[in-house]
Amino acid sequence: MDEQLNQTADPAAGQGTGERTFTQDDVNRIIQERLAKERAKNSGEADLAKREQELARRELHMSAKEMLAEKGLPVQLLDALNCTDKETMEKSIATLETVFNEYKANASSNMRFTGFQPGASGIMPDAEKTGDLEIRRAMGLST
Repeated sequence: MDEQLNQTADPAAGQGTGERTFTQDDVNRIIQERLAKERAKNSGEADLAKREQELARRELHMSAKEMLAEKGLPVQLLDALNCTDKETMEKSIATLETVFNEYKANASSNMRFTGFQPGASGIMPDAEKTGDLEIRRAMGLST
């Protein structure tokens, strides 16, 4: 009877000493519960990391648009930029700005007009000299 009293008085005392045995079903259930908790925890962290990356990408694109506008460059150039990080983005914009400014400087000085320039000579241009002969014939105009 004394032995029976010890077992009912403190059932948890025997559990800590390794006397309790688990069935395979108990072990599987415990492992499944712990795996489910870890997966839920990791899934939440992955979603958070993905959201942070998307937010950072959007911020870089907004910064790039602002920088393009400040430098007088077309905002459509945003798709041509490397926006992996801020330093690379700034370097890409600087390169575009240099090329764009060189292009603008050279474009205005090398412009040459060919063909008829109104008021330049006071006479009608010759269709053969301007290359319009075929067009005039196709339209039924006099040559």
